Amino acid sequence: MRRVFVDTAALVALGNKQDDWHDHAVTVSRQLTLAGCRFVTTDAVLLEVGNTFSRAPFKPVALRLIETARSSPRWRCIPVDRPLLDRGFALFRQRLDKDWSLTDCTSILVAKELGIEQAFTTDHHFTQAGLAILLGSRA
Repeated sequence: MRRVFVDTAALVALGNKQDDWHDHAVTVSRQLTLAGCRFVTTDAVLLEVGNTFSRAPFKPVALRLIETARSSPRWRCIPVDRPLLDRGFALFRQRLDKDWSLTDCTSILVAKELGIEQAFTTDHHFTQAGLAILLGSRA
């Protein structure tokens, strides 16, 4: 079963109709779902989604996205426990030459450890880490 790592950028694009990537994200999401893909994300990504949609009018969007990722059988949400955070922080420290966030570092580690090769995102940091990004261009 093909697995795809889902990053904050994709979830924000899906939840925000004003986002420049919204229409493309909806199309890619439908294609992945129809292809039977499974989705993987982390608690850190979901925290970023909650932060992004924290204003009262947008909280229902955050709730829908987060609850789907946490409860759907098509999704796996990896908890960010102390060992993962420590490994992510070590990568964050090692990559002083990159503009990778701590969330990026934990996400990249999870994707690599699970053998995931594609990220549903616009974030080129995943490309720098060797993953193919699915929202990098509009075909």
